This record gives sequence, structure tokens and C-alpha cells, in this order.
Amino acid sequence: MTTNLTASEWIIEELIRLGSTRFVISPGSRSTPLTVAAARNPRAKTTIHYDERGAAYFALGHARTTGTPAVLICTSGTAVANYFPAVIEASMDNIPLIILSADRPPELIDVGANQAIFQENIYCNYTRFARNLLPPDNGGSLNQTLTIVDELYTRTVGIRPGPTHLNCMFREPLLPTDDHVHESSVDEKQWALSESIYKPMIPEVLPIPTDTIEQIVDKIKASQSGLIVVGRGLQDQHNENILKLATALNCPILPDVQSELRYTRHPNVINHFDLSLLHSRLREIKPELLIHLGGAFTSKRLLTFLNDPQIYYVAIKTTPERIDPNHQVDITLQIDLNDFFLSLPSTLPAFDSNYLILWREVEQTTRKLVRSELASAIEFSEPHVSKIISETIPQNHSLMLGNSLAIREMEMFASSQKSSGRIFANRGTSGIDGLLATAAGIQSSTDTPLTLLIGDLAFLHDVNSLALVKASSQPIVIVLINNNGGGIFNFLPVQAETDVFEEYFGTPHDLRMENAARLFGIPYLQANDLDTFKSSYEKTCSKNHSSIIEITSDRYKNHAIHEKIYSTIRES
Repeated sequence: MTTNLTASEWIIEELIRLGSTRFVISPGSRSTPLTVAAARNPRAKTTIHYDERGAAYFALGHARTTGTPAVLICTSGTAVANYFPAVIEASMDNIPLIILSADRPPELIDVGANQAIFQENIYCNYTRFARNLLPPDNGGSLNQTLTIVDELYTRTVGIRPGPTHLNCMFREPLLPTDDHVHESSVDEKQWALSESIYKPMIPEVLPIPTDTIEQIVDKIKASQSGLIVVGRGLQDQHNENILKLATALNCPILPDVQSELRYTRHPNVINHFDLSLLHSRLREIKPELLIHLGGAFTSKRLLTFLNDPQIYYVAIKTTPERIDPNHQVDITLQIDLNDFFLSLPSTLPAFDSNYLILWREVEQTTRKLVRSELASAIEFSEPHVSKIISETIPQNHSLMLGNSLAIREMEMFASSQKSSGRIFANRGTSGIDGLLATAAGIQSSTDTPLTLLIGDLAFLHDVNSLALVKASSQPIVIVLINNNGGGIFNFLPVQAETDVFEEYFGTPHDLRMENAARLFGIPYLQANDLDTFKSSYEKTCSKNHSSIIEITSDRYKNHAIHEKIYSTIRES
């Protein structure tokens, strides 16, 4: 008879052979066989975290960096549900993730048994693959178990990567006793000795739709002006080809804040495009053709600007989901980006240079105005923070941007002097949950430090994950902007509803985070003026341990500084 532990050992070993060696485990009883199998496998790299929500975001961060799924292990009941936010984020942003949840056996479901819920397909449409694995003593064989594991892995790293879920039902005794000894079959012995994957994967290959590429080329030839927008999710290895295409076409590139191109100095790259779109000269002149590479982008101003049926919209991406919030895409091309660039003719006609010149002129004006406004500002503000980080972050640091205001501040005010490190953000659903854990997961798979720019509510939302930050092998520098509530709401129309705004949207908490840092043993600094922040950040980045730098900001003054900058650009 196959025991729980034997089946778990098969699962863990096969996942390692497939390429997943990082196992993120939350303590629990029903998951004992899976945890013991992972703990005893010499090739498994384990991370233990008591909070399943944080554990899931840690795994997501690891996979976001490596492209290889981390494996989550948890017990039954609400532990499984606590993975759900990270599962949604992984699904929406095409991040591979594997969940091994333990469960009660079928006879204990829906009968009032303790810690038993409906776990089968609990994540609904957000998984690429979900299966129930019946208790091993039901007659589970090596072939039945490993073919499911191989299929699960194939789906999680396929053409549309994403989360997969194997719900493992275990009867007691959870670990074998003298009465439950498993005798290996000939097949098991052969598989164990082979050290190879049980069922080799056949990688999915995207076809090259020649007719669609010819249609795009014809449209390029027929257009007088064009624009390239670079969304999230594109690997930096494509940047050189993107720059070559823009140079050949003589057109501007508008790169998302998560793209390394946003921080690159190149005559075709418009670094401050978001603020530049406040200028009337740009808003009134639209491109004839738009080439959108990759996933969605952060800038709402850009989305509004592009919402014009006269623009011929070409969307080119590697994954099949629809990205078209304005309902205006004319051609969608799903293709490997290398294949796309190789399929283009060696020479293409250039667009009229006046459109690129216009963008350059407006951006140059915008950059000077922003620099002047920040230099003359009396108050130290959140835009100052983004500008300083972009100008002083060490070359070996990666950068992670929190949601809400943090990522928007960096998009608007960062200089084009960013380090060569990668840029990360959880923009699948743009939630403020799990950001500390994600940063720790990102760092776990790299040998370099990381800077995290985060707001106070997001920090409080994930404060348990400071345990993961503390355990990080490389420094995580947390730049925490504490504006005592939801600063993003000061920029939304609801801020005019003064009778309800502060209590229900601003949600002030009147907390400082020094004691949270002390609780987890993380060094803490406070910096509330420009010079102190710059010196504190530079000093902290030179240390070999994680730190928190807290900046106190006033939401209303910060909003006023933004409005003054916006007004200056509009009037220029």
C-alpha cells in the first residue's frame, strides 16, 4: 500500500527534477507528509513562514525573478484560502506558482469535521490547472501521481504561465507506522535510479503568423507618424531590438515604469511621458499608428491619451489574454518577441520626424520644469524621494515599487539615471497586500540587494512579513513613506467630499513604524528632510543588513505640490 509519505516523496522529488527547488512551507498538521518529504530531500531549498498570505507572496516574488515556480505547502482549511490574493496576482501577471495543499479525505468533507472546507478547485478561474489527489491508500500509483505532477508543471510554465494547484487528500496516520510499510515496485526503483523526469515535457511553441506580420508592416509603410509603448512583462533582453526598431522608424518610445528603458538615456526614449502628456501640444496631436509591446502599462494619462478610434492599435505580446481596456485594439499578435523582430524586413520606412521632435521638445521642457519646481520647493515631498532614489540607488540594487502612490511617483519623477538592476512591482491586480513578502521573495533568488519603495498602509498590511525581511540573506532597504493614511485618495474626486473623506478614505492611523522595526530586530532610521534622506539612503545602502527608512509626509501638502507641478506644465 502506498503511504502518504511515499506519495509526497514522489511529488517533491519530481518537482525538483522538473526545476522547482524552492519550497515555501507554513506549519500545519495535515501537511506533515509533504513537509517531511521536502525537509528530508537534500536538493530542496526550504523557507518557513507562519503566515500563509505572506508565504504565497514570497513564492510569487521568487518566481517573478527567476521565471521558475516556487512550491507552496500548507495544511487544510483557511490556510489554503490565505494563498488566494497571491494566486490572483500570479494569474493576472502570468507568474508560475505551484500550490500543494493538504486536505482531509473525502469521507470528512461536508460532515462537520474539524478544519475541513471545500478545497477542490478553490481558486476557480485563476489556476491554469487544478486537481484533487485522492488519498494514496486508495490505490494511488507512481504512474497516476507523477503524470499529474508533470502535467501540472507543464501548465504552470506554459505559453501562459500561472498558478497551478494540487490538493492532496491524506488519511491518518499521516506518517507511516509499523503497520503501514510501503514496498517499492519495479517502476519506482527504476524511476528513483534514473534521476530523470517521469514524463518529459514537450514545450509549447508559438507559430509565426506571417500574414499578420505582413499586415503590420503594410500599416507601418502607410502611416506618417507612430508611437511605441512598452508595457510590463517584457524581458530586458528585448530592449536592444526595441531601440533599433524605434530608431529605424524614427518614432518615440514610451516605456512603462517597470521597464529598464524608462531609465535609459536614448534619443527615442521619452522618460517623462506621463507628465509630458499634461502639455496641450501633445494632447492635440495623436499618432496614426501605435505599436504596443508586452503587457499593460501603469500610466492612466497614457491610457486616456490613446483612447482614440483614429489611432491604429497593434498589440504584440507573448501571452494570450486580452489587454484592451479602451476596446480599441485593431490587431493582436501573440508571438515570441525574438521571432517578431526577426520576422520584420531588414529595412523599414521611417515616419515623419516631426512627431518625434515634438515629443523630445515637450519632454525637455517638462524635465526642466520638474527639476526647477522640486529645487525651489520649501517642503520635502514624495516626488523628492523618487528623484533621489533614481539618482543614487547603487548599481547592484534591484528596485521594487509599491502600489498606490509609490509606483506613480517613480513614474512621474524618477530621473533617467537608474542603476542596471531590475525593476519589480505587483501590477497584476495592483493590490497593496503582500509587498514586503514579495520583496523578500525577489531577493531570495538573487545575489544582490534590493530597495523597496512602499507606503504606510501597504507596510501595515504586510507587517508580519518583516520576519522574511529580517531573514533575508542580502539587504532589503525599505523606504517607507508614511503619509498617515491613503495618500492616493487625495488625488481622486472623492477628496471633495469633506464630510466623509478623512475618516473613510484618508483613514489616518497616527502610527510610526519604529516599534515594528524594533519588534523584528531591523535597524530603523527616520528622515524628514531632503539632505537627511539622501545621506541616510546612501549610508543604508552600504550596509550588509536590511533597514527601514521612514519618511513622514503630509498628504495634503504632497497633493498641493503635485498640483503646482501639473499647473506649471500645463501653462508652459
